[in-house]
Amino acid sequence: MRAGRLARLCVVPALAGIILVAIAAPASAHAVLKSTDPPKDGVAATSPPDLSLTFSENVEVSFGAVRVYTCAGQRITTGTPRHSPATDRTVVVSIPKLSPGVYLVAWRVISADSHPVDGSYSFRIGPGAAPSVNGCATETTAKSSVTVGTLFGVARAGVFAGLALLIGGTVFLLLIAGGSSAARSTRRAIWSGWIVLAVSTVAAVALQGPYAAGTGIGDAFKWSVVHDVLQTRFGHVTEVRLLLLVGALVLLASLGRIDRRRRAPLWWTIAAAIVAIGLASTPGYAGHAATGDFTIFAVPLDTIHVLAMSVWLGGLVALLLEAFGGSFSGGLRRALTTFSRVAFWCVVVLVLSGLFASWRQVGFAVRGYTSTSYGHLLLIKLAVVVALIGLAALSRSIVRKHRTAPLDAPDSAIAAIDERTVAGLRRSVAGEVLFGVAVLAVTAMLVNAIPARSELAPKLFAGTVSAGTGASAMTINVTIDPARVGLNTIHVYTLTPKGADLSIRDMSAKLVSADRSTSVPANLVRGGPNHFLTNSATIPAAGKYQMLIQVLQVIDGRLIDTPGVLKVPIR
Repeated sequence: MRAGRLARLCVVPALAGIILVAIAAPASAHAVLKSTDPPKDGVAATSPPDLSLTFSENVEVSFGAVRVYTCAGQRITTGTPRHSPATDRTVVVSIPKLSPGVYLVAWRVISADSHPVDGSYSFRIGPGAAPSVNGCATETTAKSSVTVGTLFGVARAGVFAGLALLIGGTVFLLLIAGGSSAARSTRRAIWSGWIVLAVSTVAAVALQGPYAAGTGIGDAFKWSVVHDVLQTRFGHVTEVRLLLLVGALVLLASLGRIDRRRRAPLWWTIAAAIVAIGLASTPGYAGHAATGDFTIFAVPLDTIHVLAMSVWLGGLVALLLEAFGGSFSGGLRRALTTFSRVAFWCVVVLVLSGLFASWRQVGFAVRGYTSTSYGHLLLIKLAVVVALIGLAALSRSIVRKHRTAPLDAPDSAIAAIDERTVAGLRRSVAGEVLFGVAVLAVTAMLVNAIPARSELAPKLFAGTVSAGTGASAMTINVTIDPARVGLNTIHVYTLTPKGADLSIRDMSAKLVSADRSTSVPANLVRGGPNHFLTNSATIPAAGKYQMLIQVLQVIDGRLIDTPGVLKVPIR
């Protein structure tokens, strides 16, 4: 491989990588429900006109749902979910006037990384004790059918496979196969990649609607559903991918005129590099890379990761189908030596960028790998990648045997070497391709999984405790957000045993660790007749805490001090 050609192929990707770093916009992680009105597992004295749910990030409501049920499982007719005028993080739905009692809210929205998230909670209207967590009905939000989920996963895997054949095949043609008898077959592999990528992209757009809404496969064929998908973040990214595929189509039309003797002109190389980088960035922009922390690094590194995967796996496929089938007419040694160098650096890039992605989505906590679906899938992927790298090392060692004779030696001088080693290479490279396909399948499942950091992130704590006796009896509702080390917001409500608002004179509270070594004053201030709060409770360490509450109320002209104790886990 000539230095000039390598430089031309590397300069444009490097510049495009800098551009990607500059334009990558930060976003939040998988959406988490932060607060609700009426409060989650709380009590409202009267029926409000709307329900509101506030999340940790902007969410899509095109395919979402907010359903309200009675304890008997009867669904309440509600309005269409919509965003709050103030922020796209809050979803609002109109409800009719509700009779006193306990109700269940089952919700489903689309996170910023295009994946559906759902959950449920209960609340009470009117007198009565606060409901237990989700404790009055068994209805939940709809789940996607197995057929839809399976086909959507296949479409995701098809996107990665198409990228590998299209991008990796093109690089293989330009660096290795151009001008050889394998060029024609390599071009067929490239065109196959374009078709697979285009079909998979269209299928993913069609399936995103029923997958996100939890409906059947029939909705994939409804234009109204597809139109709504195209208005989402996922839809916008796939529109860009389809436009890039049109550009790739134009470039591929002139690919037949490019070989070792007629190298690609500079304009073609620049345009092809931009299209390849754009295509490789689309999975990240529509998925986890564009959400969470450090997106300014995550999106470019994810793009580089996909490019390295494509060059390596696409080249392996081309090598397996073309070189070992005798298509190189005596040029096998040069092809193997060149591809071995390229593959080595692809492996280095894959390992480094993969380590960053693993840390970003899981972290260093062992339970992130052992107690979450994302962690389990990542361990499987790591195991397959280790086996893949082992086979690559074996192939590389076999290739090095070809260097016992100079590259310009006649084929007859190395016939014995080829006879002994090509059979072994065929097996090792075939194994690499099989393990590479397995990596693509696991990657497609990882794209659909909730990142371990999001799954393990502390959720808002909500608890209720009964306090006092006789005339001083009351129910104390407490929420702590986010119930983790650092700054927390605490809300405390006092209610009668029947759930009505109970006005009090004053309140104080503190959090005490189980070993009594840490005590955090809550510094509550009045937020209403029965509501006290603080936005500045700083908890220094994780562990099990007790929240000690003192409520001062006036009964028959006397001041009564009523204590309450609530167990609070802090992560």
